[in-house]
Amino acid sequence: MKTLASYQDEFQRAVVDGDDAVLVELVDTSRENRRTLLGVYRNAYVERLIDFLETDYEKLHALLGDEHFTTLARDYIATHPSKTPNARWFGFKFPEHLRASDQYADAVLFADLAALERSLTDVFDAEDSDRLILDDLSAIPPQDWPSLAFNPHPATRRVDLTTNAEEIWHALNEDETPPAPRTLGETRQIIAYRPEHMAMIRAMASDEAMMWDEASKGVCFSVLCEMLSIFSGEEEAAIHAAGYLQGWINMGMLSGFKTG
Repeated sequence: MKTLASYQDEFQRAVVDGDDAVLVELVDTSRENRRTLLGVYRNAYVERLIDFLETDYEKLHALLGDEHFTTLARDYIATHPSKTPNARWFGFKFPEHLRASDQYADAVLFADLAALERSLTDVFDAEDSDRLILDDLSAIPPQDWPSLAFNPHPATRRVDLTTNAEEIWHALNEDETPPAPRTLGETRQIIAYRPEHMAMIRAMASDEAMMWDEASKGVCFSVLCEMLSIFSGEEEAAIHAAGYLQGWINMGMLSGFKTG
């Protein structure tokens, strides 16, 4: 005899995976057959997943409108069925899915905008942690500075954009008409961060983005200065590195440091 749990498992597979085995357990009604009735639940499940994507990618939804966004969402759902009960992670691969698509003329723009939105969601949800302050560095002897390595705060994410997705995001965020999509002449380097309780984004200069990316890997301060010298020369590199470091600390983008 089947248990309630086994019936529930069969029904879940029918709704989530399209398994029709449960149909033998269902009965027709006087108004509809069992397959149509099961289809109601399947459609409701897909619509709920679309709602999740609309929430996670609000600006992309606003740009595309209901019809076009739903088309993208259904394509994603068919390719990446939900594998976790936590809706937070269902749409995590949406930017990569859009970037790999060849069905849409502006797929790269859609992917960039989605990646930007995901970075903001990630930093908003990221765990809290202590933040490095300037006073923490005041006691470090000068001879130890070359070996300093810094820890990025968990609520930081770097994104590279090749389109004007950032400009479009800002326009939509201000309820303004967004500009036409266009490809940029050079990569736009963005960092998302959460100074207190609000996720924010800002652009980075190429040398700052390079320094951040390498610092996030644990590269020490002296090597970071050497890398910056490629952009600004040896005499200015240390000054630029110190300036960027101070900015990161003031914006709460670092959680600590280590030496050695």
